[in-house]
Amino acid sequence: MRALDSIRLTTFESRWLAEAIRLREEAAGPFDDRDAVAGVRATDGGVEERIVHRALLLGEREGMVGMIAAWRARSRLVLMLASAVALVSGFGAALAVLGDGTRAVNVVWALGGLLGVHLLSLLLWGVGLSLGGRDAGGALGRAWLWLSARLSRAGPAAVYVAKALVGLLGRARLLRWWLGAVTHGLWLAALCGALVGLLATLSARRYGFAWETTILSADVFVHLVRIVGWLPAQVGFAVPDAEHVRASGAAVAVDEAARIAWSSWLVGCVTMYGIVPRALLWAMCLALWRVGRARLRLDLALPGYAVLAARLAPASERIGITDADPGRFAGPRADGAHPLGSGSPLAVGLELPAGAGWPPALPAGVRDAGVIDSRAQRKRLVGELQVDPPARLLVACDARQTPDRGSLELIAELSRHAGDCRVWLTGGDAGGHAPHWRESLDGIGMTTERVIDTPAVAMDWLRGVGTGAGND
Repeated sequence: MRALDSIRLTTFESRWLAEAIRLREEAAGPFDDRDAVAGVRATDGGVEERIVHRALLLGEREGMVGMIAAWRARSRLVLMLASAVALVSGFGAALAVLGDGTRAVNVVWALGGLLGVHLLSLLLWGVGLSLGGRDAGGALGRAWLWLSARLSRAGPAAVYVAKALVGLLGRARLLRWWLGAVTHGLWLAALCGALVGLLATLSARRYGFAWETTILSADVFVHLVRIVGWLPAQVGFAVPDAEHVRASGAAVAVDEAARIAWSSWLVGCVTMYGIVPRALLWAMCLALWRVGRARLRLDLALPGYAVLAARLAPASERIGITDADPGRFAGPRADGAHPLGSGSPLAVGLELPAGAGWPPALPAGVRDAGVIDSRAQRKRLVGELQVDPPARLLVACDARQTPDRGSLELIAELSRHAGDCRVWLTGGDAGGHAPHWRESLDGIGMTTERVIDTPAVAMDWLRGVGTGAGND
């Protein structure tokens, strides 16, 4: 239980851990989780909650909880450092475009230098988003994610932690908003740095402003300044009038009113075309990320989760076993015979997963009782066996699932209403639980010779050929 006490993971990080565990087991085989499964089954909650609880227990044992916590800490540190770099870079860009005051500021180049790359990156982000790319979060966001993953690697399992994060958010279509929030946040820091640099420099030095051209007329710049300055003017920024614009083309603007108007126009453009769009997009991405994260759920249809769902939701809950544990079940008769077991042989599947291929090709004369999953099916089958006990009863169980009290009790009860009974463990040792099944079955009297591993032996036993012992 150290996963709950030593390192606190958020709800999202717990699901992230569950996805990392799934990928690790899919690539390298299942963990030994008998203790974890037993602990999860003793708790309440739905299938997803139990999968997450199991992941917390295994993740603490395997060190993956610590990896996620370390990733969280390092990613925040990287983001803080990147924000500081962006802020300083923006401040430096403002100083570079304005210069030291000995030369006139070319307003066109200044505006392009402060907003050109920003507007280009904004356009590329919008195009990527419109094309539906799952990871369209911007270059800065992807660079931050890559650097965070590189700095957080601490062993082979860290690969699954990184893949799980990207896969989980990609399927939920949240990666674009998460990385988008990072990208816009860093650009916002850079533009705020540029604004601070502009204000500080314009306050400390006297600058002249000019525009230069070889083939364009002054009227072009008059219209350009008016069009670009329209939006800043709506919130109170000054815009140079036509006279000031024409004068700045002929000579450096030295008139005090012209200096103030050009300065206000430049600051207004950086604010309205740089800071405001980035701030709005940052807030939008952050809001969509938080809403989506709160709604995020594991995709239980993925490989691994379906098997876990069957193992972590005890059969006793599904078929309604609510009585106290009796300690040891009444098993089959010692001689394996039922005085009335003369009916046709019967085969039944016990809580087999979907796609298990039930029923198999049964020998002639063998009845199929289907797959038993619910309490009603259990009661109906027991009633049928009481009326017409079969001479031979074959109970098929999935060896990839762990045996539980409900399953064992049902097997013991069915065996008492048959002339002879065998348990067929399907799925081989794929889930690593066949030895656990044998041990548990032996506890209810189903000894080794009553457990079958292969379909051929199972079908031969139903026909009455051989003893059906194990793999004989």
